[in-house]
Amino acid sequence: MKSLICSILRVGLSVGLGTTLASAALAEGQARFQTADRSVPSLTFSWQTPERSRLDTPNETAHVLAIDGKAWGVAKVAGHPVTMDLDQLAALLGQHNALARLGPDAVVPSQITSLEATGQRETVAGVNGERYRVSWVDSAGKARFDEAILTDDPLVREMQDALLGGMTRAIASGTGVSGHEGAEQELKRRGLAVLRFGDDFRLESISDTPQPDARFAMPSKPLDLQQLMRGVMGN
Repeated sequence: MKSLICSILRVGLSVGLGTTLASAALAEGQARFQTADRSVPSLTFSWQTPERSRLDTPNETAHVLAIDGKAWGVAKVAGHPVTMDLDQLAALLGQHNALARLGPDAVVPSQITSLEATGQRETVAGVNGERYRVSWVDSAGKARFDEAILTDDPLVREMQDALLGGMTRAIASGTGVSGHEGAEQELKRRGLAVLRFGDDFRLESISDTPQPDARFAMPSKPLDLQQLMRGVMGN
C-alpha cells in the first residue's frame, strides 16, 4: 500500500509543479512531456475535454484521473484495480505528504511582469514556437527570470487547457494550490501556450488521436480510506 500511495503522489506532484503556465481550449488527444522532477520519467497526458483527462507514468501501475473537477488515483493491488480519492488521501497523510506540499508553500507563477519575444524560432515536439524572455513573480513575492518557447498552435493550447484547467485544478482542489491565475490569464490574453518553460516543462510529443471512453473510467468503487486506516490502526 505504501508503494501505491507513493506512486500516485509522485504523478500528482509532477503535474502540479510542472504545469503552472498554460492556455485556452477544446479538443481531445494525447501528449507526452517532462517536468523538473527528475525522479519521474516522461508523463503521458490524455484528454477528451478539459473536464475529463488522465495522467500516466511509464512502467508504473498507477495513474491519475480528473473527472468533472475531482482527482482520483488508480492502481493495482494484488492484481486488482483500486481507486482512491486524492483529496481524501492528502487529508489523511497530512502536511508532510507530496500533495500537501503543493499547497500554500508551493512556489508558482503569480504574475508575469514581462514577456519579451526574441524573434528566434524553435521547434519543440514538432511544433513551431518562438523564444521568449519571461520575467515573473512567484507566490512568495520573489522576482524570477526564465526562457520559454511559446506557440499559438491550437492543439497545444487545447492540451494545456485540459492539463491546467482540468487535471491540475482537480488535484489542487484538495491541496490548496493557487496563485497562478494571473500568469494563466496573461497567456490566454495573448493566445499563447507553453512548449518549454525553463527546466520545469518540456513537451515531447502531441497528437489529436481520439481517446476512448474506457480510458477515463474508474475501474472500481473508490476505497473509503478513512475506514481503511481505522482498520489498519485497529480502531
